[in-house]
Amino acid sequence: MRKPARGFTLLELIVVIAIFALFSIMAYGGLDSVLKTRHQVERAQERVAELQKAYMRLRNDFQQVRMRPARDNFGDTQAALTATDAGYVEFTRGGWRNSLYLPRSTLERVAYSVEDDRLVRLSWPVLDRGQDTQPVKLVLLDNIESVYWQYLDASREWRTRWPFDASGAQQAPAAIQPPLAVEVKIRTKDAGELSFLFRIGTDMPKIPPRGNATGSAPQGGQNGQGTQQ
Repeated sequence: MRKPARGFTLLELIVVIAIFALFSIMAYGGLDSVLKTRHQVERAQERVAELQKAYMRLRNDFQQVRMRPARDNFGDTQAALTATDAGYVEFTRGGWRNSLYLPRSTLERVAYSVEDDRLVRLSWPVLDRGQDTQPVKLVLLDNIESVYWQYLDASREWRTRWPFDASGAQQAPAAIQPPLAVEVKIRTKDAGELSFLFRIGTDMPKIPPRGNATGSAPQGGQNGQGTQQ
């Protein structure tokens, strides 16, 4: 006598499907979490790389500062390095590579400013500009909240603009020396505050120290306590 065939009942199929669906949901949740973590790690690595590139660009520029004044778009002579309280700094740097041997100087006029929450580097193809000379803009960092600059003078005091003369005497732009060092504090929206300190061009004449000054806090700035280097 043949035995009747047996199979799964409807209830058993429903239970199996429910268990399979539960495990699928758990597996998908774990995979989604891993993918999100991987994306966050990759984004953090990209941000660190951006910060490192910005630091290298700033360091290379300020270490190449040269004592060469330049004319702006209005024909006025500007000092080798000039900076305003508004966070704009402009200077002449050397070491501009000329691999194609073009008829130009190896000196370059560059500037830094903040535009639309971005730290922007500007560079001009000539030192003495004409009225229609336009800069080349390069965005170094985004998600910037503020950029604060300080400049170390010969008396070892930090200033928020350059040139700065405590005596109030007017100097010819061609005679104004760059500062001894530049400090920049960049406050970002994701990485907090970053502080970089750069010594100005290595070919600058050395100025003997005046006593053991520790620097004074600049007026009107943030985090204004200067430090001697």
